[in-house]
Amino acid sequence: MGLFVAKLAILGNNHAMNFVEWMTNSLCPETNVINYDIYKLMRNEEEDINILSDPRYIEIFKMVDASIIGIDIDKEKPFTNSVVIREKEDGSTFFQELRRDSSGVREHFAWEVQVFKVVYEDKVVFADEMDRVLNPVLSDRVIAFINGKEHHGQFIFTTHKVLHLDLKNYMKEQIYFISKDVENLESELYSLADFPEVRYETTKIYEFYMKGILGGTISE
Repeated sequence: MGLFVAKLAILGNNHAMNFVEWMTNSLCPETNVINYDIYKLMRNEEEDINILSDPRYIEIFKMVDASIIGIDIDKEKPFTNSVVIREKEDGSTFFQELRRDSSGVREHFAWEVQVFKVVYEDKVVFADEMDRVLNPVLSDRVIAFINGKEHHGQFIFTTHKVLHLDLKNYMKEQIYFISKDVENLESELYSLADFPEVRYETTKIYEFYMKGILGGTISE
């Protein structure tokens, strides 16, 4: 409420009201915490229960493990006591509480709530260090899933993994770098589209990055 734009909204300015409404209902900044599943458990938000109980959520969650066929959601402690149902090759089913699963599966279970918000609720999600939770293969699946759905949401994430410097999955205008000026220590945000020498047929963008041509690397 201390923002100047919020005060304008209180006074009835339409532009400010629309902006505050967007910040309140559409913007989803997510913090970079060590255990995201525990963080979500502590917040205990009702909207998380609604998303986890939605049949469309399982399509996202099973990207971490194709053997997953269902989830029995515990409404009291969904991020620890929910039961993951898997199907074995012989057709039999295997039940396991989420808290007994791997840390990667637990955190993926929590993070994909945000992916659901992007695709099915048209939210704008900011994810700090997405690859701390998702390995390169899984992160590619997540991005492909988001790109393959019709929606008006946005998934904006920070990363230090050069494998995302790929013009097959991203447009040049979607990739940004941050470089710090060694003299005044100010940071600059700029787009890959600012480099006309980088073309879409270029397959190894990360080589430009590793050579320091694109900036965003450690200064000597």
